[in-house]
Amino acid sequence: MSRPQIIVNVAPALQRRGVVTDTGIAFLVYAGASGPSTPTRCLSAADALAASVPAGQAAWVGDALTQGAPVVYVLRAAAANAAAVTESEWDAALAKLTVDLGPGQVLIPGVATSAAYEALLTHANATGRTVLLDGASNASASTLTTAAAGLAAADGAERAALIAGWATVPATGGGTRDIPGSVIAAGLAARGDARVGHTNHAPILTHDGGAGVVVGGTAVTTAYTDAETDSLSAAGVSAIRMVLGRPTLVDWKSISDDDNFRQLNWGRTHMLLKNGVSALMLDFLGRQIDGRGQLFAELDGALRGYLLPLWQASALYGQEPVDAFDVDAYSPNTPTTIQDGELHAQVEVSLSPFTEKVVIDVTTTVAEGVAA
Repeated sequence: MSRPQIIVNVAPALQRRGVVTDTGIAFLVYAGASGPSTPTRCLSAADALAASVPAGQAAWVGDALTQGAPVVYVLRAAAANAAAVTESEWDAALAKLTVDLGPGQVLIPGVATSAAYEALLTHANATGRTVLLDGASNASASTLTTAAAGLAAADGAERAALIAGWATVPATGGGTRDIPGSVIAAGLAARGDARVGHTNHAPILTHDGGAGVVVGGTAVTTAYTDAETDSLSAAGVSAIRMVLGRPTLVDWKSISDDDNFRQLNWGRTHMLLKNGVSALMLDFLGRQIDGRGQLFAELDGALRGYLLPLWQASALYGQEPVDAFDVDAYSPNTPTTIQDGELHAQVEVSLSPFTEKVVIDVTTTVAEGVAA
């Protein structure tokens, strides 16, 4: 075992009763004839073009930024055939997105192959990042629900979303162009993180001034019916539809068949907690473990101080902080762990869900003297 090190294990739980980590980064991977073979930081489409990223993918870098991503790392996968990239070729590229680059959303825009899907899920499982999968721009609801069902039990599915539909925006110089759903979702997730200060939110529909509205969007490439949207949601597929005349993300589900991770915000919050707590704990490495419990008390306070703002922002569910989270930095530390130079704590959190359905019962009466 290498030392010193920090291990943060996050286990799922249904709703039971700090340090800020930038979770909005987008990692965009593609296959093509030119572009960077190492992750390259871009703050504009022009940055991507300067890095020899093909024009189409460079435009998508700009789109992710326009929708809300603070920064995009772009990376070209080395492939013998860019039109038929193998899973191992995608794996090799994704492995270059090392954990030191931080958390965020990973996508292979516009590619709807099993090789890309499997590689992204493997990456999500290995790194704890969120991955966003695309269907084809004209994919039917049945095609997407079948694809989601085939991936539902895979490791990493709890932090994976399959986005149904692309959005159309005006193109420079006239005409229009289409943006893959994964690019849009990456931007919307980041936009919401910045707005509310955490990951446990749904960047959908029109709340909070248009949380799910596609900036500059004019149309969708596939118009799913209400019934199709219901079937997509039940399968864990999140659709982009026209709402009040604008392309809008209308759902935020993971493809996992684990009900603990039905809502994608819960998986993304696991990502937040793992990275945020890990960053917080850096200051505890190398500290003396005293015999008076002072370090344990400081650890307890640091963890509670990290979690309290999340409760105050309604990311954690409970009427009072004690209902939303609990920390034990004392009993997990035994004579054996202390002798081994280990500092332990146990943390329990209750994650808030977002509203998936509104039911209003209205009862009417007829005023006296008015004919029924």
